This record gives sequence, C-alpha cells and structure tokens, in this order.
Amino acid sequence: MNLKKSGYLISKFINYFGLFLLVPLVVFLFPLENLSDKPLYNQAVPFILSSLLTLILGFALTKIFDDPSSVKEDLSRKDGFLLASMIWLMAGLLGSLPYIFSSINLFGLSEFPIFKENVITNSIFESISGITTTGATTFSPFPDVANHQFLIFWRSLCQWLGGIGIILLVLVVFPRISVGVMQIATDQEGSGPQKERITPRLYETGITLLYIYIGLSLTLGVLLYTLTNLNLFDSIVHTLSTVSSGGFSSYPLNIESLDCILIESIIALFMFLSGISFAIFYFLISGNYKKILENSELKAYILINLLLIVFVIFSLNKFYNFESFYQTIRYGIFQSISLSTGTGFTSFNFDLWTKHTKIILLIFMILGGCSGSTTGGIKIIRLLIIFKRMIIEIKRRVSPNIVATVKINGKSVDEEIVSGVFSFMGLYVVICTISPMLIMIFESDITAFSAFSAVLSCITNVGPGFEQVNPHEHYAFFTNSSKFLLSFLMILGRLEIFTIFALLIPSFWKKY
Repeated sequence: MNLKKSGYLISKFINYFGLFLLVPLVVFLFPLENLSDKPLYNQAVPFILSSLLTLILGFALTKIFDDPSSVKEDLSRKDGFLLASMIWLMAGLLGSLPYIFSSINLFGLSEFPIFKENVITNSIFESISGITTTGATTFSPFPDVANHQFLIFWRSLCQWLGGIGIILLVLVVFPRISVGVMQIATDQEGSGPQKERITPRLYETGITLLYIYIGLSLTLGVLLYTLTNLNLFDSIVHTLSTVSSGGFSSYPLNIESLDCILIESIIALFMFLSGISFAIFYFLISGNYKKILENSELKAYILINLLLIVFVIFSLNKFYNFESFYQTIRYGIFQSISLSTGTGFTSFNFDLWTKHTKIILLIFMILGGCSGSTTGGIKIIRLLIIFKRMIIEIKRRVSPNIVATVKINGKSVDEEIVSGVFSFMGLYVVICTISPMLIMIFESDITAFSAFSAVLSCITNVGPGFEQVNPHEHYAFFTNSSKFLLSFLMILGRLEIFTIFALLIPSFWKKY
C-alpha cells in the first residue's frame, strides 16, 4: 500500500472540501428570503470558521504526506478501498463543523443553537445523514429557517454532493489529482455490481454524468420556482434534496407542510427519474434508443414501482378509510416512489397506515433504484441477478447437465459477479439481523419494530421509518452508541458494505 500518496490525496480533498464549506454563503444573494431581524452574517460565521479549520487541517496533512517519490508511485486496489472510505468519512466529519459551531454561542453570535445537548454526536449524525443522502435527522425541534437559512441550505447541498458521488465530483473538478487513482476508488464507491462506462475515458464519463446531474437539477429547480408557490430558497433546497434522493426539506413536516398536489407531482416525477441509471439519460440524449429498450434493469425498475404503487393503493383503499379515493391515489403514489427510491420525502405520516401497507413499503424500500443512480438500497440489478440465477438452479434440478449463465441486457454476467451478489446479500442479511439487536441493547425503551425500521432506513439511505422513527418523529432520542452505529450503517449502505468491511479485515493491512 502507498499510504503516503493516499494520505496526500485525502489531504487535497480536505482542502477542496474546505472551500466547499463556503458555498452556503450564496444565501447572501437572496436577501428577500431573510425572514429574521438578525443580520445574516451571524449565520455565516459557523461556515467561515469551519472552512478555516478544514483548510488548516488540509494544508497540514499535505505538508505531512507530500513525499515526491511516493506521490509518483502507483496505487494498489487496497489504496482504492482506503481512499473511498476515508474521503466519505472525512466529508461526514468535516461537514458536521457548521452544526457544531451553530450550537455554540461563539462571540455571542449563535443566539439560536441548533443542538442544545449531545452537540458532537448529533452534528456528526446529521452531517453523515446528509452526505450519504439518507435524510434521517436529529433535529428536535426542527430549527427556525429564518435563523438557520445557511444551515438548512447546507443540509441539502451536502445531499446533492453525496448524490453525484464525492469521488466522481473530485474526478471531474480536479482531474490532475484524480485521474488514474480515482479509477480504483470509484470501483469501491458503490453503484451496483455492474458498472457501465458510457464513454471510453473515465474523465469523460465523469463529465457526462455531472452534466446530466446538473441538467436534472436545473430542470427541477426551474419547474418548482416557476410553476409552484415555492420561493427561490425553498425551490433550491428541495431540488438539491430530490435529484440526490436525499429527502431533506426546509419545513418541519417535510413535503406534508406544503400540502400542494402540484409540488408533490413534480417532486414525485423527479424522484422516479433520479432512481434511473444516468447511463439511460445519456443514451436518451445521444439517440441510442436501442440501448434503452434492451436495458433489463430499467424495465424491472418501472415494473417494480408500478406494482408497488398498485399494492399500496389497493391496501390503502381496502384497509384504511380515507376521505376519498383521490387521497389514496395522491399519498399512495408519492410515498411509494419516495420510499422505493430511498429519497425519504414524506407527504403524509405513513406510520398511521395499516400494517399491510407498512409491510409492503418496508419490503420495497430495501430494493432501491437502478445501479448508477443516486438511490440507495440493494439496487434492482442485484435483484435481477439473484432471480435469474434462481431460475437457472431450478432448471438444473430438472436437467442437471444444462449449461446456462445469468444474462443481463443480453450479455452473460461473470460468475465472480454473481457470487459477489449472493455474498453481498448474505452480509446484508447478517448486518440487518445483528444491528437491531445492538440497538435494543443500547436503548432502554424502544420497540423491536422501531429498532429494525431504524436500521433498515439507515443502511438503505432512506431516512424516515416506522413507529418511533416515523415521519413526524426524529432520531434525537437515541443514545450516542446507537447514533454512531446508525451513522456507520449509513456509510456502509452508501459504499455498499464491502468497501468498509475490507478495511476491518487484519489481512488488509498486511504487505502481500
């Protein structure tokens, strides 16, 4: 392993992240959105301090790891695992600084602390929840937007950054430090078992994906601002959280606070689009419609979401007495898409629905969207591989001599990938079995379903869950031990398990 070069690249990322911490200062450009009598610079101070500390740390680490001979050497696959994990972890930790400084009354500027207790733990949880696009929150109560505009903007901005993938963004914006090494790191960032490069060069692929991501963001932002009653600030916040499949809102009860069918319809459409692989959008733009029609994962994604919507609407209409069928359609479609894509926006407290509906939602929220999208979960592609492999195994019971391979989009999938998918699912089940038990050990007053729901919501990067973590509640009541475990699960889900666990194996650090 080339630890010095890895440390050098991580230090460079920290420097760039320090500059990224200043982006929320664009809120100064929207003076009409300031609803507070206090000057806006009070809210800007935590970000300026956070940026300074991060830049100091970055430059210090650069000096420590800047070894010309090591920097010129190539990196191994192990370095890729280390880079991917550390970059996400550092983003989560450093992203918590604005929350911490907004909770401490420095120089008498923070008259409205964001957190009054467990400041460090809550800040780290909130930051990791944002950067992993999970959307779980420890805000209790939800902060007054008038006095925390910068922080509300920062939450959604972090989700937007996490949605495109931190490493991919580093690759595009800073190619000099990323080309060559980021090929290794992006393999560990978690976008499904099969990665399709839409252009020959990694850098060009990154640029294309970023353009598509920005295009989706701009389109949604314009629609929300021009067609609805949302102001510019709220339009941007909800845009950043929607295209990233994040789910953070500027309102206490999320989308439910807006109570607008047009807003819900627009956001539901873009939540669905965000669950589609970016490669599909590239094929659409380039006119390669044959690739789109042949895409097995896209077909399965559309079919699964349609089935989910039908199941939810049927169960709501049959077991829950809504005022009208219109509400069943309205809330059923929105919540189905929101949870299946891992976005986590809520237009209704679905915890009030029947057990039948909640079980359906719980099952489908595990799946997530397509590989190469901004969603979490296990990804549709894995479900396809498992299903097709099971069909082959059934056929082999009848005809033992049959020779067949799993095919996706008409191409055979390597046996190594198929084996990896089953290993992934096995490890996923183990984690989702052990983690709720640990939560129940850490917590003195929590139901088993709440613990299981919290674990699933965090590892699938959804956010809201059921019972004690329902859309009208929060994660603030958890002990520090549970919060750190749930934060770990968020990163684990975002990096799709193997990357993090590889670092925990002793042999990873041995020289061979």
